[in-house]
Amino acid sequence: MKILLVGGGSGGSVSPLLAVAKHILKTSPKAEFLLVGTKNGPEQMMAKNDGINFVAVTAGKWRRYFSLLNFLTPFLIIAGFLQSFKIINNFKPNCVFGTGSFVQVPLIWAAWFLKIPVVLHQQDAAPSLANKLCELCASKITVTFPHSAQNFSTNLGIFYKKHPGDKIAVTGNPFREELRVGDKTEAQKFFNLRADMPTLLVLGGGTGAEFINNLIMEALPQLSKIVQIIHSTGPGKFTPLEAVINRGMKKGCYFWGGKQPGGPKEPLTGFKPKVADNYHQFEFIDNMAAAYAASDIVLSRAGLSTLTELSNLRKLSIIVPMPDSHQEVNGMLLSKLDAAIVVRQKKLVPENLIGLIRKLLFAHELGETLKHNIGQIMPHEANEKISEIILKLVG
Repeated sequence: MKILLVGGGSGGSVSPLLAVAKHILKTSPKAEFLLVGTKNGPEQMMAKNDGINFVAVTAGKWRRYFSLLNFLTPFLIIAGFLQSFKIINNFKPNCVFGTGSFVQVPLIWAAWFLKIPVVLHQQDAAPSLANKLCELCASKITVTFPHSAQNFSTNLGIFYKKHPGDKIAVTGNPFREELRVGDKTEAQKFFNLRADMPTLLVLGGGTGAEFINNLIMEALPQLSKIVQIIHSTGPGKFTPLEAVINRGMKKGCYFWGGKQPGGPKEPLTGFKPKVADNYHQFEFIDNMAAAYAASDIVLSRAGLSTLTELSNLRKLSIIVPMPDSHQEVNGMLLSKLDAAIVVRQKKLVPENLIGLIRKLLFAHELGETLKHNIGQIMPHEANEKISEIILKLVG
């Protein structure tokens, strides 16, 4: 049995693919998988870490705003469509599984043309453009939230239907079960953390979030006095400690007990700033089970893969949706259900962030309510349900 996984551009569309693949291997250990993604996203590294083969395909992303790059998109999609035939003919999959990334469009249409069963998964509350473009090709569509089923049709023509029918199934979002095994004491040793101080885990997503990274840098002098910080900046976005120090001095921040109004023109050397003791920065965290186990509060974007992990692990969270994106819909859902502290990006400054964290550290009843509610926002059996759907399609 061979299953083609397609997704990429960010880690959010890849995590569900790998979670389902691991679940299928439990019952079908001889199953073979191939992940198809972009050349520059984190998906190649993620596939390698899970022992799954990877191949890149040309992909055209349609931007829902004016961009000259949109003029190139049709040509990139055509190139990806031709490459997809070659990939499918070489791998000969029994099924194709996609999670709504733009990279899936040419490959899923090629699979449909070759009469290969297709399963689509809609993670976010709002449907992705890629999934809308591919819904005709799908043999089965799975969705995270019940109301998302209304966003897809079961067929076309005079029999056009806008209700779930047999084609659409509510499953929740796949989750990497290995994230449950983290032990807090061992995690604190792994990250060299203190046991007597709370820990903030900062996640900008698989590709990082410039706003969140900058926010932490600016808040760091005061923030590191109340929490320890594990900060995943995203690949290629590591900020050297010297740059953090210089930025702080230019803003007149306290680092080692002396205020430097305006800051010196040249960086200082030969000292170890106290702020470094409570700040741990990584481009990419391989051991996310330990990172979650160590954390008392999580600061994150509102990508559905991350929200799925926060829901399954019932983590106390501050969520900052990416502006003008599907993440704002996810954030509205969390806010409506009192499942997290949701803050619009333009409203969040370092002083507000520090105030929110202080509040969560001392408002224990609020914290328990948020953790309980985030655990209820979606079903938690998605790995099993989607695996059963795929296995049934391939017979």
